[in-house]
Amino acid sequence: MHIERYDQDGRTIYTLQGRFDAHQVPMLKSSLELGSNTVLDMAGVNFVDSSGLALLVNLYKRAREEGRTLTIRNLQDPVRLILEITGLLGILPIEA
Repeated sequence: MHIERYDQDGRTIYTLQGRFDAHQVPMLKSSLELGSNTVLDMAGVNFVDSSGLALLVNLYKRAREEGRTLTIRNLQDPVRLILEITGLLGILPIEA
């Protein structure tokens, strides 16, 4: 997994590339810091497993509890399908 971080228009944006799976979750947990308005750009992610889904849910819950926003954008079709099947597509804030 490759992660880049930059700030744009008051948002902290992380671009993610690679697999979002159990092997990558520990590294992602330590690398992602929630700003007041955080965006996960997942255009480079073509696979997500249950560990990756759990991390997305936990980040979203933490952001809400802390009064922050977390948005996910640029989902590839396989990842969007997994979120749809699990019911998370209607729960997590997805930006087209």
